[in-house]
Amino acid sequence: MKKISSEELRHKYILENGLDSISDIDILSISELHEFEKNEYLISCDYPSDYLYFLVKGEVIITHDSFDKTICVSYQKPLSWLGEASSLWRQQPTCNVQAIRQCLCIAINLSQYRDTLLNDRIFLLNSCQILSYRLNNSTYFSSDLLEPLEMRLAKFILKNSNQGVFPVQLTTCAMILNTSYRHLLRIIKEFCEKGLLRKEKATYIITNYNGLKSYNSYNQIK
Repeated sequence: MKKISSEELRHKYILENGLDSISDIDILSISELHEFEKNEYLISCDYPSDYLYFLVKGEVIITHDSFDKTICVSYQKPLSWLGEASSLWRQQPTCNVQAIRQCLCIAINLSQYRDTLLNDRIFLLNSCQILSYRLNNSTYFSSDLLEPLEMRLAKFILKNSNQGVFPVQLTTCAMILNTSYRHLLRIIKEFCEKGLLRKEKATYIITNYNGLKSYNSYNQIK
């Protein structure tokens, strides 16, 4: 982790992501800007973080180790709060948060400002909303794991494409969808053969949106 000293850049990310409205406190005055390299851990399981993070650039995965297997619990892009469910409350995290590409985070030092945050009504209200979202999302994720990979992949491509371009690396995609690279590659190949996708250099182009959307139905897979 590297601290970036530019107050101008920190202020820019705070304003762009609406972080100036999450609290009655001046977030700029109590925050830092941290940079994480690809594969670096922002938060490690069982070790409360010294910081509350707001992801403003990059992507992270949240994983849980269970029975010698690492399970991807969530995939987060800006803006995401990180540490609000455990570190903020001095609880041991049950998951790891890892950068899958270079990330920038607005960071608040909890040893200095935990009590200040917990006594801020506006901040607590926003924290409750985030925790409610996390709870609902975890329920959705649990049921999502029961779906065939074709359904999960189609939804993931539609959600994470940008102007018809799906730029996520397949190794990362396999990790997020909790499947093997080989299995994912086979389904991607099937999608291309059916005219849903077209490979172009290191990315895939969506060529049939309606075809991908139809994978929300089990009947399309059978």
